Amino acid sequence: MADRAAVIATALFVLVTFGAAAGQATIFDSYRAALASRKTPANMEFMYTVTRSGPQRIVTEQHRVYWTASGLERNDTISINGTDLVPPRSRMLHRTEWPYDPGQFEVSTDDYSTVVTGLSVIANRKAYVLKLARSAQADFVVTSLYVDAKTRLPLRQAFNVAGADCQGSGSIDFMPVGIYWLPSFVSVICAGTAQGAAPPPVFKEAIRFSGYSFPAAIPPDVFGQSATPLVSPTANAGTDLTP
Repeated sequence: MADRAAVIATALFVLVTFGAAAGQATIFDSYRAALASRKTPANMEFMYTVTRSGPQRIVTEQHRVYWTASGLERNDTISINGTDLVPPRSRMLHRTEWPYDPGQFEVSTDDYSTVVTGLSVIANRKAYVLKLARSAQADFVVTSLYVDAKTRLPLRQAFNVAGADCQGSGSIDFMPVGIYWLPSFVSVICAGTAQGAAPPPVFKEAIRFSGYSFPAAIPPDVFGQSATPLVSPTANAGTDLTP
């Protein structure tokens, strides 16, 4: 009887251990597959509000953005601290990757080990919670990944950041918008270097995205272009068009 009990206990331990490891691999692998197969928009228009605060002031700006998958982006600052800017202050950018695209935060087993620690609810959606450990130090380290139980896409990623002047943590939330998966909220808090006996200064930034739309096309004049290019379309490719 004792031998049978030992055999059963060993078998249960193997089953539980194998099942947990397989579950972790399945969730993480399906997350990677979902990111790779997700649809991305060809054109976007959206709004975002960003609030930055430090020891001496708080500034809130509202922005309107026009973006294309070809890398063109127009960012209009339309108000600061509730005061409308007329006309808006516009910046023209040309970059191949949008920095808040979910793919920019992709986690790989080349850099991280993962452990599924349980379930959570983010924005009324069930999520698997994965704790992450990076194999090498870096300025940006993802610490937690919340994977949507239905789509296997990221609902939230928590991270640590480190720089020469500031160290802290933050998170980015994603949400479904039609057939796309896009950011909804970003929050970062970091502490600077203390001066003398004063405590370290604390800096915060929060960005909330809203009003996504996906036009079939954005008129060229939005980006300061003519309908018919006057120069070769490859001229100045990759150049940052910020004034």
